[in-house]
Amino acid sequence: MNRRQSDHLMMIIISLTILIIILTYFIEI
Repeated sequence: MNRRQSDHLMMIIISLTILIIILTYFIEI
């Protein structure tokens, strides 16, 4: 796996975690 693929994977993971945080935030309200 080269650097570009790992960077793309990190972006996907970061966006997924942000989505989960936003979802849990809205569920708690």
